[in-house]
Amino acid sequence: MNEVIPVQPREIVDLVYRIARVDGLDHGDANLVARWVTCEELAGRSRLDGALRAPSGLLSAAKTADRRGETDPSAADGYHHASRQGLPIATAQFSALYDASKMFLVAEATLDEVER
Repeated sequence: MNEVIPVQPREIVDLVYRIARVDGLDHGDANLVARWVTCEELAGRSRLDGALRAPSGLLSAAKTADRRGETDPSAADGYHHASRQGLPIATAQFSALYDASKMFLVAEATLDEVER
């Protein structure tokens, strides 16, 4: 069965960003790829599998989209609806994103704040 769950666009940006950082992209490039992947999800052209396997391989397409002004999720069609209702993402795909993003190291000070 292919269950789907509603996911906020910001969650996709955060998870893909972390995965891209683990893949070796710097902050700016990881953020660009994450925003572009989210825009692609909003447009119904999923790039989540590419983001899981090799987000650095998506950088060229993300840079091209950025030159066209197509990497701002809040400007994408369907953003407001997705912000209220969530984007339908397959549960297995979201779990894979979440698991892969856990490899991103978080500063100990941040973790200490979360525990409080």
